[in-house]
Amino acid sequence: MPNSEPTASALTLSTRIITARQACGFTQGQLALRMGIKKSTVENWESSRTSPRANRLIELAGILNVPVLWLIAGADSPPEITTPDLSETVMLEQKLDKADLLINELSAIVSDLRGHTRRVQRDIDESH
Repeated sequence: MPNSEPTASALTLSTRIITARQACGFTQGQLALRMGIKKSTVENWESSRTSPRANRLIELAGILNVPVLWLIAGADSPPEITTPDLSETVMLEQKLDKADLLINELSAIVSDLRGHTRRVQRDIDESH
């Protein structure tokens, strides 16, 4: 007896969007919020009333952590969808904190240099 489950390539774009969204644990509203669009837009995609534009498909694939080709045509089965590694997130936050610190230090150096330049210019002006 043949398997009644449709293959990934037999699924429609709308079904692949639903499948990937649910695998990520997002509601339609959460997905819409992440993409900066209205929930009704996601609803329209998932009901096949409309389809996402190319730039939205790329963004959608990234957010849902699936290959663009799978999302568009069902080519290549999607990898197991996993939540981001917490240690990776912590590492990225630490790098951002370090970048903020370096920016603040650089701003202080620039400010000191401007002050020094003004003093030197004032000394030059006074000596002439």
